[in-house]
Amino acid sequence: MSRNREPAEIIRLREAERAFQDAQNSYNQRVKQGEKQLKQAQKAHEKAIESAQGQLEGEKEAFAAPLDSFEGATLYRTRLEYGDQTLKLDPALGCEVEVTGGLYTPPSGEEEAKDTRQVLLHFFSPSGQLDIRAPYEKEKQAHEFANEVTSAARDSIRAKEEYEKNVALLEQGVKETMENTHAIDMAASSLAQDKAATQSVEAAKDYLEKIKSQTPKEMLKTYKRGKAQKKLVAWSVIIILCVIVIALLITWASGGFK
Repeated sequence: MSRNREPAEIIRLREAERAFQDAQNSYNQRVKQGEKQLKQAQKAHEKAIESAQGQLEGEKEAFAAPLDSFEGATLYRTRLEYGDQTLKLDPALGCEVEVTGGLYTPPSGEEEAKDTRQVLLHFFSPSGQLDIRAPYEKEKQAHEFANEVTSAARDSIRAKEEYEKNVALLEQGVKETMENTHAIDMAASSLAQDKAATQSVEAAKDYLEKIKSQTPKEMLKTYKRGKAQKKLVAWSVIIILCVIVIALLITWASGGFK
């Protein structure tokens, strides 16, 4: 029987079902889009927090990184370390570089010459003192390192104050970024409204139930059987196609195609 010859009740029923499905699909799409926007807002918030925290950690790492090193001594922005010794840098820090030992050249024919010369870097400040010894050949490098240390010492207070100021600002930035959930709140509110907006779905469902109640029972049963048969045919076709594809894949994998 062609659709033009279908009873008016069946036509109305099919149209009511299509209207209900369209309303349901539209509702599901709105909710899905709202959930997507919420996830995007949450992800953007997480990235913003990571970025702010990364800047804070970067500032800390930069301040903690060594400025220079020499013969086992390491210079930092606020301290000088050598072995198990630590000397706090201070603008009043001073340094003396001197050569100790000597070069002994015995008379001809006697034992070999002895060179006991060393470079001594003597750092001193109100907080203590620290000595570093280096080979005589590195006297030039010793003077350069001494200059680096005294320069860092003169700048130590300003460097520390600037670091603490930057850290405070960056920590505040992390806090504000974590607390700034405006985009998330807006997306969540919009999603809640989308989920609550079920009027069109409910109206379409009520109309469908009304049409069903007005359709003769025998006609309704016949209509449902027809839908079930169509669904069964559709699934059968899908299963057959899957079997064919699998068989083709097996044949191809075993080298059957040439």
